[in-house]
Amino acid sequence: MRIPRHGARLDAARKDVIVPGVSPAPPASSLRRRLLQAAALAACLPIAACATPPDIGGSFVQLWRSHLDWTPAQWRERLTATHALGCKEIFVQWVGIDGEPDNTWMAPNALIRTILDVCATLRMGVHLGVPYDERWWTAIDDAQADGLDAYLQRTGKRATAYMQNTAWPKHSAFRGWYLPYELEQYHWATPSRIDKLSAWLSPMADIALATSGHPPTISTYFSQLPTPGTLVDLWGTLHDRVQLHPMIQDGVGVAGMSNYTALTPLFAMLKARGASFDIIIELFESLPTEKNDGTDFDAKVADFARVRRQCEMAAQFGATRLVAFAIDPWVLDDTPGSKALLRDWKAALS
Repeated sequence: MRIPRHGARLDAARKDVIVPGVSPAPPASSLRRRLLQAAALAACLPIAACATPPDIGGSFVQLWRSHLDWTPAQWRERLTATHALGCKEIFVQWVGIDGEPDNTWMAPNALIRTILDVCATLRMGVHLGVPYDERWWTAIDDAQADGLDAYLQRTGKRATAYMQNTAWPKHSAFRGWYLPYELEQYHWATPSRIDKLSAWLSPMADIALATSGHPPTISTYFSQLPTPGTLVDLWGTLHDRVQLHPMIQDGVGVAGMSNYTALTPLFAMLKARGASFDIIIELFESLPTEKNDGTDFDAKVADFARVRRQCEMAAQFGATRLVAFAIDPWVLDDTPGSKALLRDWKAALS
Protein backbone atom coordinates (compact mmCIF):
# COMPACT_ATOMS: atom_id res chain seq x y z
CA MET A 1 0.00 0.00 0.00
CA ARG A 2 1.23 3.46 -0.80
CA ILE A 3 0.61 6.78 0.84
CA PRO A 4 -1.68 8.85 -1.42
CA ARG A 5 -0.21 11.40 -3.79
CA HIS A 6 -0.73 14.33 -1.43
CA GLY A 7 -0.10 12.30 1.73
CA ALA A 8 -3.34 13.20 3.47
CA ARG A 9 -1.70 12.32 6.74
CA LEU A 10 1.61 10.90 7.81
CA ASP A 11 0.19 7.37 8.02
CA ALA A 12 -2.51 7.35 5.38
CA ALA A 13 -1.76 3.73 4.54
CA ARG A 14 -2.25 2.44 8.07
CA LYS A 15 -5.21 0.18 8.69
CA ASP A 16 -6.80 1.92 11.65
CA VAL A 17 -7.60 5.26 10.02
CA ILE A 18 -11.33 4.63 10.48
CA VAL A 19 -12.55 1.95 12.88
CA PRO A 20 -16.34 2.05 13.31
CA GLY A 21 -17.56 1.42 16.81
CA VAL A 22 -14.18 1.69 18.53
CA SER A 23 -13.81 4.47 21.06
CA PRO A 24 -10.24 5.73 21.50
CA ALA A 25 -10.83 7.50 24.80
CA PRO A 26 -9.69 6.01 28.13
CA PRO A 27 -11.88 6.44 31.23
CA ALA A 28 -12.51 10.09 31.97
CA SER A 29 -10.66 11.95 34.68
CA SER A 30 -11.29 15.46 35.89
CA LEU A 31 -8.47 16.75 33.66
CA ARG A 32 -9.88 14.99 30.64
CA ARG A 33 -13.36 16.31 31.37
CA ARG A 34 -11.95 19.84 31.55
CA LEU A 35 -10.22 19.35 28.20
CA LEU A 36 -13.42 18.13 26.57
CA GLN A 37 -15.33 21.04 28.07
CA ALA A 38 -12.70 23.47 26.77
CA ALA A 39 -12.93 21.93 23.31
CA ALA A 40 -16.72 22.16 23.32
CA LEU A 41 -16.61 25.78 24.44
CA ALA A 42 -14.00 26.69 21.82
CA ALA A 43 -16.18 25.06 19.14
CA CYS A 44 -18.93 27.54 19.91
CA LEU A 45 -16.76 30.66 19.65
CA PRO A 46 -16.88 32.70 16.46
CA ILE A 47 -13.62 33.35 14.66
CA ALA A 48 -13.74 37.03 15.57
CA ALA A 49 -13.72 36.16 19.29
CA CYS A 50 -10.04 35.17 19.11
CA ALA A 51 -7.44 37.74 18.15
CA THR A 52 -4.38 35.53 17.79
CA PRO A 53 -3.52 33.42 14.71
CA PRO A 54 -2.56 29.72 14.95
CA ASP A 55 0.84 29.45 16.60
CA ILE A 56 2.38 27.09 14.05
CA GLY A 57 6.17 26.98 14.25
CA GLY A 58 6.82 24.41 11.54
CA SER A 59 5.34 22.30 8.78
CA PHE A 60 6.01 19.03 7.03
CA VAL A 61 7.10 18.92 3.40
CA GLN A 62 6.28 15.57 1.86
CA LEU A 63 8.36 14.90 -1.24
CA TRP A 64 6.93 12.97 -4.19
CA ARG A 65 8.31 12.11 -7.59
CA SER A 66 6.53 15.09 -9.13
CA HIS A 67 8.67 17.37 -6.97
CA LEU A 68 11.77 16.17 -8.79
CA ASP A 69 10.75 18.40 -11.71
CA TRP A 70 10.25 21.55 -9.65
CA THR A 71 12.43 24.55 -10.38
CA PRO A 72 14.22 26.58 -7.69
CA ALA A 73 11.66 29.32 -8.33
CA GLN A 74 8.80 26.96 -7.48
CA TRP A 75 10.48 25.90 -4.25
CA ARG A 76 11.15 29.53 -3.38
CA GLU A 77 7.49 30.41 -3.92
CA ARG A 78 6.12 27.57 -1.77
CA LEU A 79 8.64 27.91 1.03
CA THR A 80 8.20 31.68 1.15
CA ALA A 81 4.43 31.19 1.45
CA THR A 82 4.98 28.65 4.23
CA HIS A 83 7.31 31.03 6.08
CA ALA A 84 4.77 33.85 5.76
CA LEU A 85 2.32 31.84 7.87
CA GLY A 86 4.73 31.79 10.81
CA CYS A 87 6.80 28.69 10.13
CA LYS A 88 10.36 28.82 11.37
CA GLU A 89 11.21 25.22 10.45
CA ILE A 90 10.23 22.55 7.96
CA PHE A 91 10.42 18.79 8.25
CA VAL A 92 11.18 17.13 4.92
CA GLN A 93 9.45 13.83 5.60
CA TRP A 94 11.86 11.77 3.51
CA VAL A 95 14.56 12.30 0.90
CA GLY A 96 13.47 9.25 -1.07
CA ILE A 97 11.33 6.14 -1.14
CA ASP A 98 12.61 2.58 -0.86
CA GLY A 99 10.19 -0.15 -1.85
CA GLU A 100 9.17 -2.15 -4.86
CA PRO A 101 11.43 -1.54 -7.90
CA ASP A 102 8.85 0.57 -9.76
CA ASN A 103 8.42 2.90 -6.79
CA THR A 104 11.99 3.42 -5.59
CA TRP A 105 13.52 6.84 -6.03
CA MET A 106 15.83 9.37 -4.38
CA ALA A 107 15.72 13.14 -4.53
CA PRO A 108 18.88 14.41 -6.25
CA ASN A 109 21.34 16.37 -4.18
CA ALA A 110 20.55 19.49 -6.19
CA LEU A 111 16.92 19.41 -5.02
CA ILE A 112 17.84 18.98 -1.34
CA ARG A 113 20.44 21.73 -1.65
CA THR A 114 17.82 24.05 -3.19
CA ILE A 115 15.47 23.48 -0.25
CA LEU A 116 18.26 24.12 2.23
CA ASP A 117 19.50 27.21 0.40
CA VAL A 118 16.04 28.76 0.08
CA CYS A 119 15.31 28.08 3.74
CA ALA A 120 18.63 29.63 4.71
CA THR A 121 17.68 32.87 2.96
CA LEU A 122 14.36 32.81 4.81
CA ARG A 123 16.12 31.99 8.10
CA MET A 124 14.16 28.76 8.36
CA GLY A 125 15.58 25.53 9.74
CA VAL A 126 15.33 22.20 7.92
CA HIS A 127 14.97 18.73 9.42
CA LEU A 128 15.67 16.02 6.84
CA GLY A 129 13.94 12.67 6.81
CA VAL A 130 16.08 9.66 5.96
CA PRO A 131 14.99 7.41 3.04
CA TYR A 132 11.68 5.72 3.85
CA ASP A 133 10.94 2.08 3.07
CA GLU A 134 7.23 2.09 2.28
CA ARG A 135 6.87 -1.59 3.19
CA TRP A 136 6.80 -0.56 6.86
CA TRP A 137 3.14 -1.41 7.49
CA THR A 138 3.44 -4.80 5.82
CA ALA A 139 6.61 -5.58 7.75
CA ILE A 140 5.27 -4.71 11.20
CA ASP A 141 2.09 -6.69 10.49
CA ASP A 142 4.18 -9.77 9.71
CA ALA A 143 3.60 -12.44 12.34
CA GLN A 144 6.92 -14.05 11.44
CA ALA A 145 9.78 -12.52 13.42
CA ASP A 146 12.33 -13.28 10.70
CA GLY A 147 10.56 -11.03 8.19
CA LEU A 148 10.37 -8.10 10.59
CA ASP A 149 13.93 -8.59 11.78
CA ALA A 150 15.24 -8.53 8.20
CA TYR A 151 13.24 -5.39 7.44
CA LEU A 152 14.50 -3.58 10.54
CA GLN A 153 18.09 -4.56 9.83
CA ARG A 154 17.87 -3.36 6.23
CA THR A 155 16.19 -0.04 6.99
CA GLY A 156 18.45 0.66 9.96
CA LYS A 157 21.56 0.21 7.84
CA ARG A 158 20.09 2.36 5.06
CA ALA A 159 19.22 5.19 7.43
CA THR A 160 22.53 5.24 9.28
CA ALA A 161 24.51 5.10 6.02
CA TYR A 162 22.61 8.10 4.68
CA MET A 163 23.17 10.14 7.82
CA GLN A 164 26.87 9.27 7.92
CA ASN A 165 27.63 9.84 4.24
CA THR A 166 25.91 13.14 3.44
CA ALA A 167 27.22 16.64 4.01
CA TRP A 168 23.84 18.20 4.83
CA PRO A 169 24.57 18.67 8.56
CA LYS A 170 27.22 21.22 7.53
CA HIS A 171 24.61 23.43 5.85
CA SER A 172 23.58 26.49 7.86
CA ALA A 173 19.86 25.67 7.52
CA PHE A 174 20.16 22.06 8.73
CA ARG A 175 18.58 21.42 12.14
CA GLY A 176 18.50 17.64 12.50
CA TRP A 177 17.25 14.28 11.25
CA TYR A 178 13.72 12.92 11.03
CA LEU A 179 12.98 9.17 11.10
CA PRO A 180 9.87 8.70 8.90
CA TYR A 181 8.52 5.60 10.66
CA GLU A 182 5.43 6.18 12.77
CA LEU A 183 5.01 4.51 16.13
CA GLU A 184 1.72 3.56 17.80
CA GLN A 185 0.70 1.30 20.66
CA TYR A 186 -1.11 -1.33 18.55
CA HIS A 187 1.92 -2.87 16.84
CA TRP A 188 4.25 -2.21 19.79
CA ALA A 189 2.15 -3.53 22.66
CA THR A 190 4.33 -6.22 24.22
CA PRO A 191 7.68 -5.99 26.02
CA SER A 192 9.34 -8.21 23.41
CA ARG A 193 8.12 -5.99 20.58
CA ILE A 194 9.26 -2.84 22.39
CA ASP A 195 12.65 -4.46 22.96
CA LYS A 196 12.92 -5.08 19.22
CA LEU A 197 11.85 -1.52 18.44
CA SER A 198 14.30 0.12 20.86
CA ALA A 199 17.16 -2.06 19.60
CA TRP A 200 16.40 -0.86 16.05
CA LEU A 201 16.02 2.80 16.98
CA SER A 202 19.04 3.10 19.25
CA PRO A 203 21.83 2.94 16.60
CA MET A 204 19.95 5.36 14.34
CA ALA A 205 19.47 7.77 17.21
CA ASP A 206 23.15 7.56 18.12
CA ILE A 207 24.24 8.33 14.55
CA ALA A 208 21.72 11.16 14.28
CA LEU A 209 23.03 12.70 17.48
CA ALA A 210 26.66 12.27 16.39
CA THR A 211 26.13 13.84 12.95
CA SER A 212 23.73 16.64 13.88
CA GLY A 213 24.14 17.28 17.59
CA HIS A 214 20.41 16.65 18.14
CA PRO A 215 18.28 13.57 18.85
CA PRO A 216 16.23 12.60 15.79
CA THR A 217 12.54 13.47 15.61
CA ILE A 218 10.01 10.69 15.03
CA SER A 219 6.23 10.69 14.79
CA THR A 220 3.81 8.84 17.05
CA TYR A 221 0.03 8.58 17.24
CA PHE A 222 -2.82 6.99 19.19
CA SER A 223 -4.07 3.89 17.39
CA GLN A 224 -7.80 3.31 17.54
CA LEU A 225 -7.38 -0.46 17.17
CA PRO A 226 -8.07 -2.39 20.40
CA THR A 227 -4.80 -3.39 22.07
CA PRO A 228 -3.42 -4.00 25.56
CA GLY A 229 -0.58 -1.62 24.78
CA THR A 230 -0.49 2.05 25.73
CA LEU A 231 1.50 4.98 24.44
CA VAL A 232 2.63 5.64 28.01
CA ASP A 233 4.15 2.15 28.24
CA LEU A 234 5.74 2.45 24.81
CA TRP A 235 7.26 5.89 25.30
CA GLY A 236 8.18 5.33 28.92
CA THR A 237 10.44 2.49 27.79
CA LEU A 238 11.77 4.31 24.74
CA HIS A 239 12.54 7.40 26.81
CA ASP A 240 14.63 5.27 29.15
CA ARG A 241 16.60 3.60 26.36
CA VAL A 242 16.82 5.84 23.27
CA GLN A 243 17.46 9.53 22.68
CA LEU A 244 14.47 10.58 20.59
CA HIS A 245 12.33 13.70 20.19
CA PRO A 246 8.71 12.51 19.74
CA MET A 247 6.31 14.35 17.47
CA ILE A 248 2.77 13.51 18.58
CA GLN A 249 0.05 13.61 15.93
CA ASP A 250 -3.05 15.23 17.38
CA GLY A 251 -5.29 12.89 15.35
CA VAL A 252 -7.99 15.51 14.93
CA GLY A 253 -8.09 15.01 11.17
CA VAL A 254 -9.48 11.49 11.68
CA ALA A 255 -10.84 11.22 15.23
CA GLY A 256 -11.85 14.81 15.99
CA MET A 257 -10.97 17.05 18.93
CA SER A 258 -11.73 14.29 21.44
CA ASN A 259 -8.48 12.59 20.39
CA TYR A 260 -6.66 15.00 22.71
CA THR A 261 -8.30 13.11 25.59
CA ALA A 262 -6.72 9.87 24.37
CA LEU A 263 -3.32 11.57 24.27
CA THR A 264 -3.53 13.24 27.68
CA PRO A 265 -1.76 10.40 29.59
CA LEU A 266 1.16 10.54 27.16
CA PHE A 267 1.46 14.31 27.47
CA ALA A 268 1.36 14.02 31.28
CA MET A 269 4.04 11.32 31.35
CA LEU A 270 6.42 13.23 29.09
CA LYS A 271 5.92 16.43 31.07
CA ALA A 272 6.57 14.60 34.35
CA ARG A 273 9.85 13.27 32.92
CA GLY A 274 10.87 16.68 31.63
CA ALA A 275 10.94 15.34 28.07
CA SER A 276 10.61 17.66 25.10
CA PHE A 277 8.12 16.86 22.34
CA ASP A 278 6.21 18.42 19.45
CA ILE A 279 2.51 18.24 18.61
CA ILE A 280 1.52 17.78 14.98
CA ILE A 281 -1.57 19.78 14.03
CA GLU A 282 -3.53 18.02 11.27
CA LEU A 283 -4.96 20.48 8.73
CA PHE A 284 -7.42 18.08 7.09
CA GLU A 285 -10.66 16.27 7.85
CA SER A 286 -11.06 12.68 6.69
CA LEU A 287 -14.06 11.76 4.57
CA PRO A 288 -16.00 8.49 4.41
CA THR A 289 -14.83 6.16 1.67
CA GLU A 290 -16.18 2.98 0.17
CA LYS A 291 -13.64 0.71 1.88
CA ASN A 292 -13.24 2.68 5.12
CA ASP A 293 -9.96 0.90 5.86
CA GLY A 294 -7.47 3.62 4.97
CA THR A 295 -6.43 2.16 1.61
CA ASP A 296 -8.52 4.72 -0.29
CA PHE A 297 -8.09 7.55 2.21
CA ASP A 298 -9.84 10.79 1.26
CA ALA A 299 -9.98 14.11 3.07
CA LYS A 300 -10.86 17.77 2.78
CA VAL A 301 -9.23 20.91 4.17
CA ALA A 302 -10.06 21.82 7.76
CA ASP A 303 -11.68 25.18 8.36
CA PHE A 304 -9.76 27.94 10.10
CA ALA A 305 -11.84 27.89 13.29
CA ARG A 306 -11.03 24.22 13.86
CA VAL A 307 -7.32 24.72 13.22
CA ARG A 308 -7.25 27.53 15.75
CA ARG A 309 -9.06 25.35 18.32
CA GLN A 310 -6.44 22.64 17.77
CA CYS A 311 -3.64 25.10 18.42
CA GLU A 312 -5.32 26.45 21.55
CA MET A 313 -5.82 22.93 22.87
CA ALA A 314 -2.28 21.82 22.01
CA ALA A 315 -0.78 24.88 23.69
CA GLN A 316 -1.95 23.59 27.09
CA PHE A 317 0.47 20.66 27.05
CA GLY A 318 3.88 22.35 26.88
CA ALA A 319 5.07 21.18 23.47
CA THR A 320 8.34 22.52 22.12
CA ARG A 321 6.70 23.23 18.75
CA LEU A 322 3.36 22.99 17.01
CA VAL A 323 4.04 21.54 13.56
CA ALA A 324 1.44 21.50 10.78
CA PHE A 325 0.69 18.55 8.60
CA ALA A 326 0.82 20.18 6.28
CA ILE A 327 0.68 23.76 5.02
CA ASP A 328 1.60 22.48 1.57
CA PRO A 329 -0.74 21.20 0.21
CA TRP A 330 -3.67 21.84 2.57
CA VAL A 331 -3.28 25.63 2.81
CA LEU A 332 -1.50 26.33 -0.47
CA ASP A 333 -3.48 24.20 -2.93
CA ASP A 334 -5.64 25.84 -5.58
CA THR A 335 -8.95 24.63 -4.10
CA PRO A 336 -11.82 26.61 -2.54
CA GLY A 337 -11.16 25.08 0.89
CA SER A 338 -7.44 25.85 0.77
CA LYS A 339 -8.08 29.39 -0.45
CA ALA A 340 -10.52 30.00 2.41
CA LEU A 341 -8.09 28.64 5.00
CA LEU A 342 -5.24 30.75 3.61
CA ARG A 343 -7.42 33.86 3.52
CA ASP A 344 -8.55 33.49 7.13
CA TRP A 345 -5.02 32.62 8.31
CA LYS A 346 -3.56 35.71 6.66
CA ALA A 347 -6.33 37.87 8.08
CA ALA A 348 -5.52 36.67 11.60
CA LEU A 349 -1.85 37.51 11.06
CA SER A 350 -2.55 41.03 9.83
